[in-house]
Amino acid sequence: MTDRPSWWSFLHPDLTLRLLLIIGFLLLIAIGYGFGIYDGLLRNNFPEALSSLAASLLYAIPAFGLLKLKRWARLFELVLSSIFVIIGLIVMLGYNITMGVLTIVPHGLIAVYLLSDECRRAFRLIKKAD
Repeated sequence: MTDRPSWWSFLHPDLTLRLLLIIGFLLLIAIGYGFGIYDGLLRNNFPEALSSLAASLLYAIPAFGLLKLKRWARLFELVLSSIFVIIGLIVMLGYNITMGVLTIVPHGLIAVYLLSDECRRAFRLIKKAD
């Protein structure tokens, strides 16, 4: 990347804007599940709090790994997004079209980007073009 603001200095130099958007999306969902943890504990519904904790970790862990450009995080999120696309198709065809589309679109876009050459270059899976 070129000409980065000084406040970006803590970020990995190869981190792309699209990866930052994906990380933001994942963290936003993880924070939403954090409210589910709080709600479950507030109502003494420990199974709900535990499932919200698991869902929150499923989004937060790969987000932090992607922030550091860890290859395992890319692979983990690629698999997770692919699974959610399949789940979205099932939901869309069998239950609710809107919820299915709202699941398929963001996770499908994440999977497509994680497979792109730009992303693979950022993770140094292919050589950078000079």
